[in-house]
Amino acid sequence: MDSKKHLVLILCTGNTCRSPMAECLLNASSKQYPILKKFTFQSAGVFAQENQPASNNSQKAIESKALSLEQHRSQQLTQELINQAYMILGMTSAHIEQLEFQFNNLPDKIFPFRHWLNDEQTDIPDPFGGNLNEYQYCLESIEESIPSIAQFLESQNLD
Repeated sequence: MDSKKHLVLILCTGNTCRSPMAECLLNASSKQYPILKKFTFQSAGVFAQENQPASNNSQKAIESKALSLEQHRSQQLTQELINQAYMILGMTSAHIEQLEFQFNNLPDKIFPFRHWLNDEQTDIPDPFGGNLNEYQYCLESIEESIPSIAQFLESQNLD
């Protein structure tokens, strides 16, 4: 059996707020959703500056879940990352549009992060520059999506 993990790439704008929180939560959710153990979750930004830490409020928000973003450093989305991706999740439809405009050879599976929720709100709100409550709301919006992402990945019948 192939033990290689499949890469799920999570996109936002600067890779310092939303996508790092999503990456962290997905990686931490494998105990609750064993299918997630078959995947590596990595985040990147469509307009990221390299090597920036997660924003202070992202770090504070994720700490409320007994998790840490202390080791996170931002990275720019590259064709190399895309080429490795099994699936790409965008925090907003605009991130997906930018991805499709800027890059080639995209995987078949590209979705908004909240795609599988029966909800009018498909975009994860950008808390950048906001107060801690806005970051907490963003984190909750991400966390709410994880069961549906796990369910979709389970349906993929991967080895």
